[in-house]
Amino acid sequence: MCLSTAWELDSFGEKKMLCEYVAGLSVTGNTITLTDLMGNEVSVSGTLRGVDLIKNTITISAAPATVQDKPGTVKRYERIREIFNNCNNSQMRDVDIREVETDDVDRAVGEFCRGKEVSCEKFVKPDGSIVFEINIDGLAQRVSYMELGV
Repeated sequence: MCLSTAWELDSFGEKKMLCEYVAGLSVTGNTITLTDLMGNEVSVSGTLRGVDLIKNTITISAAPATVQDKPGTVKRYERIREIFNNCNNSQMRDVDIREVETDDVDRAVGEFCRGKEVSCEKFVKPDGSIVFEINIDGLAQRVSYMELGV
């Protein structure tokens, strides 16, 4: 089975991973929706630049930034941080909800990504919310940002 990794190129030529194990891809206007092996979807605005079936890569150019999206513009978000319980047969989790201001949610979520073994996946949902699935030394967390006042 050949699954791909999707990469986004920003206007500065920086490359960041959007989604691993991509099993499906659809394009509607300038919205590209990637579906991974587990059925999770990631939607991004941009232009499909290439699909390499040998290297199993998908390259997407980010949509041009608008004035409000330029770095350095501080925005207000509702941040929801969920820490999942590792105990067997327990569905409980710790939840922290608060309003935060930041000009860069990628940098802001970094405060939760400290440990020996860290993985962090970013997903942008169709409603514009940004979700980070984080695993730090075996402890699963989800940090979600929803812009306020949009």
